[in-house]
Amino acid sequence: MDDLHFISPSSGNRGRRGRRRDRGPRGGTPAPATEPLTGTPDVPPSPAVFTTDAARAKWPWLPRRVIAGSVWRGPCHERVRVDEQGNAAPWPKRPQ
Repeated sequence: MDDLHFISPSSGNRGRRGRRRDRGPRGGTPAPATEPLTGTPDVPPSPAVFTTDAARAKWPWLPRRVIAGSVWRGPCHERVRVDEQGNAAPWPKRPQ
């Protein structure tokens, strides 16, 4: 018999290479349960405010209505923070 065409007894297992063997249940141990969250947060959410006309004249890319305390970045990467009254100022404040 030619050695090149010899079929070994283990050649029947070649199609099973790389398959997952039985290693027990999948997923492992479940994560421990956490306590449910109760109550309300100490800090109230920031209100939505309308930006002032002066702020939108200086920074026309600012939207009409924003969340107070939010920081907006313009097309030239300048940053502006809007306060609770709708006034906008450069952020972070630069020393003058």
